[in-house]
Amino acid sequence: MQLFLTVKAWTYHYNIDINVDWKTARQWCQKNYTDMVAIQNHAEVEHLNQLLPFNKAYYWIGIRKIDGYWTWIGTNKRLDPEAANWAENEPNNKGSGQDCVEIYIKRSKETAKWNDEKCSKKKATVCYLASCSKESCSEHAECVETIGSYKCQCLPGFIGPRCEEVVQCRPIENPQQGFVTCDGDFGVFNFNSSCQFHCGTGFKLEGAQRLRCLASGHWDNALPSCQAVQCLPITDASDGWSMNCTHPLSIHSFNSSCEFKCEEGFELKGSNTTWCDQTGHWTHKPPTCQVVTCNAVFAPANGHLTSADPLGKFSFHSSCNVSCDEGYKFRGKATLTCLSTLVLFEQQISVLQRKNSHLTCDDPLGKFSFRSSCITTCEEGYTLRGETTITCLSDGNWSAPSPVCEVIRCDALESGQHGSLHCQDPLGKFSYGSLCWLECGAGFTLNGSNFTSCISQGKWSHEFPVCQVVTCNAVLAPANGHLTSADPLGKFSFHSSCNVSCDEGYKFRGKATLTCLTVACDPLETPAKSHLTCADPLGKFSLRSSCNITCEEGYTLRGETTLTCLSDGNWSAPSPVCEAQQCPHLTVPVNGWVNCSHPHSLFSYGSQCFLGCETGFEITGEPGMECSASGNWSQEMPSCAAVRCEPLSLSHLPELGPPPSMNCSHPHGNFSFGSQCMFQCDESQELSGTSQLTCTSSGYWTNSPPSCVGHQNFVITSIMCFSKEDVSGCRHADVCSCGSCFFGWSTSVWRTNVSVDAPIL
Repeated sequence: MQLFLTVKAWTYHYNIDINVDWKTARQWCQKNYTDMVAIQNHAEVEHLNQLLPFNKAYYWIGIRKIDGYWTWIGTNKRLDPEAANWAENEPNNKGSGQDCVEIYIKRSKETAKWNDEKCSKKKATVCYLASCSKESCSEHAECVETIGSYKCQCLPGFIGPRCEEVVQCRPIENPQQGFVTCDGDFGVFNFNSSCQFHCGTGFKLEGAQRLRCLASGHWDNALPSCQAVQCLPITDASDGWSMNCTHPLSIHSFNSSCEFKCEEGFELKGSNTTWCDQTGHWTHKPPTCQVVTCNAVFAPANGHLTSADPLGKFSFHSSCNVSCDEGYKFRGKATLTCLSTLVLFEQQISVLQRKNSHLTCDDPLGKFSFRSSCITTCEEGYTLRGETTITCLSDGNWSAPSPVCEVIRCDALESGQHGSLHCQDPLGKFSYGSLCWLECGAGFTLNGSNFTSCISQGKWSHEFPVCQVVTCNAVLAPANGHLTSADPLGKFSFHSSCNVSCDEGYKFRGKATLTCLTVACDPLETPAKSHLTCADPLGKFSLRSSCNITCEEGYTLRGETTLTCLSDGNWSAPSPVCEAQQCPHLTVPVNGWVNCSHPHSLFSYGSQCFLGCETGFEITGEPGMECSASGNWSQEMPSCAAVRCEPLSLSHLPELGPPPSMNCSHPHGNFSFGSQCMFQCDESQELSGTSQLTCTSSGYWTNSPPSCVGHQNFVITSIMCFSKEDVSGCRHADVCSCGSCFFGWSTSVWRTNVSVDAPIL
């Protein structure tokens, strides 16, 4: 008897009409179904025990010992010990060659457990028919069997029940002064698509040149930017010229220009202008200023010449004075002065030097003089208007007007009826370096490259795209009905309407008129401290629009990162919020205080805290802390430690007797702020000095340590006095003075009648 048991899409099949060996059982399963049953977990074991009828020989299952390991024969994977369901003391390989497995269906004890058995034994057969088919999952998934069903295990980069939806990365816009080209097998800004960045003339890319969309939905690198090419700063006017510069983009960058000028009486040697070109170099070196010189002046016959030359012989501001010999008188001007001839020279130069051009001259008789010949060439993206070569004629004029380099222009672009044109034109409308892109209106989608730029050949880099109308699925007339449609923009396209009417004898059930629309969601506002980038395949904030929100540095996102406009006109999730990154809360240190400022929220990004200590304590570490963008404090929390005094030691006291005993208390640490030490001598001595010392907040003891002094009797062997004063009040010392008395003493002779106290000196 062949039966099957249905559990959703997966079916079990068994044969109890005849018991066969394990190999024959498997052949029967493979011929008629998929394979012998492959039990995946304990739930399936219980399920089989309920559904299969009792067979006293039990059933074979799809496990076999291969190379010493129990193995699932369908997948050739070794049995996981945690998934095993062996009966007690099994497998035991009783006898030999027990390499196959049976299941005890409806056994009186240890029901549904497994037992190893010889493969030649005869048992019933249980098979399964897989539920997976080619239609179960998309081509981007692996169909995985489950109990009674299956699931689609998506390949990297795909999501959805059937793995038909591709993972999307946040859309990328053209960088300022640049453009991006994107392509991908699964669509732009989707998994495995890549975007290449380019910068306009005079700009260089900072960051990765190419980004790739990963299976995680993130780009593999941060967005790059186009930065103006930088030239080295021009050194100061050490050669006497002054400089006036303009910086349209940034200081000393592409398109910056500088004009040089000499003081009166000096002439410019070199170019009076220079520009920072697209290679990051100045078009001309800084000039030099040379003093103007006049023709030499000689003394006339019967006369004398005296001259003053502050800037050089016969140069600007030189003055020559002529005087006559005796018997002669002067006719003409007695004093000659050398003046500036620079003005005309500068005018000649300014005529030839023009922006966005390069000037090359041949001057056989002097700079810009008779027979000088100058050739003008234009920078990339510019074309020459006028004569390429001009010559200085004998009348002091050039052979033709100075030529001009004009920016190259491309043909004008049009947006079309259903799009809007946007351009960046750094050098003029539709001119070299212009970058243009098209945005389509509601109901229309872009067909073609989303950007184009005007190149130096006067052509656009890409064919300009067009906006194509969105189409809906075709609508067919129902049985026993008729369909009439109005298609103002094309068959079954945006704004098309279809009306269904029924044949005589039939009535309509459902909506009679269908309209092809683009679902629109409410416009999204960029949350505070965040960036919003959207991809709008069918129009701004319309069906399938996908918007990605990223927070600025120091902020974390609360909510969904990506929002999608659904077919019901609602976003897939509420708009998220960017909150300041939190740092751990600080506690006030012992014997200290904390003062904080919180620009965003308590102990969050940007919070600054300053720590201090009470009197008698000093801080260990830096007093200032700041909460960083990563949510960590700029340093470990400092602490307050008691100020320390110099440790007390009685070994340094004068050796005038035994040292006093010392008893100290240390409330904040040994010999630190607040420590108190008491001193005491034995009965035969008396204390000289203060009996108590305290460590102050400044780290010093309140006094010097005391000493112990005994009463000793001495014989005064010699006394030398300067007056007849009594010396009994003098204190004992090696040499001591008292008032006007000076004496020496000796300890070699003892008497009890005379005593002198021994002081500490």
